[in-house]
Amino acid sequence: MGTDHEPEDVPPPAPTASGDRCVYTLRGSRGPASPKILRDFVACVLNCTDQQGLVDAATLCTSELVTNAYLHGEGDALLLRVVIEPPRLRVLLYDGCAALPVPSRLPDGDQPRGRGLRVVGALAEAWGTAEGDPTGGYAKGVWFELRNAGPAGPEVLRD
Repeated sequence: MGTDHEPEDVPPPAPTASGDRCVYTLRGSRGPASPKILRDFVACVLNCTDQQGLVDAATLCTSELVTNAYLHGEGDALLLRVVIEPPRLRVLLYDGCAALPVPSRLPDGDQPRGRGLRVVGALAEAWGTAEGDPTGGYAKGVWFELRNAGPAGPEVLRD
């Protein structure tokens, strides 16, 4: 019987105490529902892999990256990868726009936009950009990393 999953799309078993690496992938459409769908996917992965302490920060950062891709990206599709290497989590979002995101200056007053990457920078241990995905289907990636510090939540390290 055939499968419609590529080998890298089939999630490996949940991480173990030995620190096994797990990668979970979701391909989806770029549209107004994308931020909710992709952040819910991240929350589900983290809750199912005993990484509950990272859920709040990871879903907020994911939502910011996906919203940027929806508002400023190109193409019809997004690719989200959640990489768990305890205690570290990396979330990568690929889209079809080659232009790299740049944190904007802080918006004046109550502007509803312009804070997304600053939020990611404040919550994540690190964030950055990457050239397109390894399959060549997407122009660029944006990623962030968090480190699980146990029940208290993510550990944010600053220089």
